[in-house]
Amino acid sequence: MFFAAGFIFDSVMIRRIDDAVVLIQQGAYLIVIGVVLAGLVVWNKRMPTLLGPLLHFMLGTLLNAYALFYFKSASGWTALLFLVVIAGLLLVNELPTFRRLGPVVVYALYSFCLTSYFAYLYPVLLGRLRSWMFLLAVATALVPPLLLGRVHFRVTADRRRVLRHALLPSFGVQAALLTLFLLRWLPPVPLSLLEIGIYHGVTRDASGSYQLSRQAAPWWKPWASDDADFQARAGDRVYCFFRVFAPVRFEDDVRVRWSYREPGRGWLPSDAVPIAVRGGRERGFAGYTYKQNWRSGQWRVAVETADGREIGRREFSVREDTEPLTNRAMTTDIR
Repeated sequence: MFFAAGFIFDSVMIRRIDDAVVLIQQGAYLIVIGVVLAGLVVWNKRMPTLLGPLLHFMLGTLLNAYALFYFKSASGWTALLFLVVIAGLLLVNELPTFRRLGPVVVYALYSFCLTSYFAYLYPVLLGRLRSWMFLLAVATALVPPLLLGRVHFRVTADRRRVLRHALLPSFGVQAALLTLFLLRWLPPVPLSLLEIGIYHGVTRDASGSYQLSRQAAPWWKPWASDDADFQARAGDRVYCFFRVFAPVRFEDDVRVRWSYREPGRGWLPSDAVPIAVRGGRERGFAGYTYKQNWRSGQWRVAVETADGREIGRREFSVREDTEPLTNRAMTTDIR
């Protein structure tokens, strides 16, 4: 019950990934966790009874935050994957059975938290997202475990114990995260897709609001909010409207890629259209693009980072509209 309540509390309190207070708090937690880990060996078994609950509380708080950040930035099955993985890590941190395994589990969780922190700290500070920043995050996250391993070796003089309890769990987590990054399965924090939809038309008025035109949904589909079932006529354009959350002072490009599902061949992607994003807006940065040379079938439009990682997607279908012109009822949404 307390585990669930803590997760809900963190999800409400952590509103922005670029909040200076959140960044400072998480950095302070990581420093304190490192000091406590050093004390696990220096003070042997007295430390867990004194500061063990504090250690797991801080790890739990950090994992809650990273679960939210990864889930918001992920798309498709990747979002579900990371939600399951981090939920598993949260349970590992909470269950006494795993706690009794001692520093092996704690080092692994600590290593995961370090890389996750630096992976979004550098883009927030530098105002752009590049592949080398994640590699720098991994390199930075290796430093604390190496320093802690050195402290442990001075106290125990047991290389195998230091390697087994500290270095292997830490480096194993780093290797797993690096593999996910190279496979482009790692969510592109700190960016996240707030909204994406398919429309018959998108225009921007003098006030800066967007007018999104779509066909009126039938009465039995009250949940329909866009033209996911796009009924096209000659001369129509298929518009994609989206909002991307980006940190303050973030200035970079995202790319919008259209793909058509060819029967028997799978998804055939087209060239990506770059769109400049300026961060800091509470409602996210709004943009749109359109496809003019459409054909009937299954389509997908994906918003990607400059290094090719997917921020979010929308799948939809296009079919020719054979109804008379007078039967085409349209509605307009304001964003």
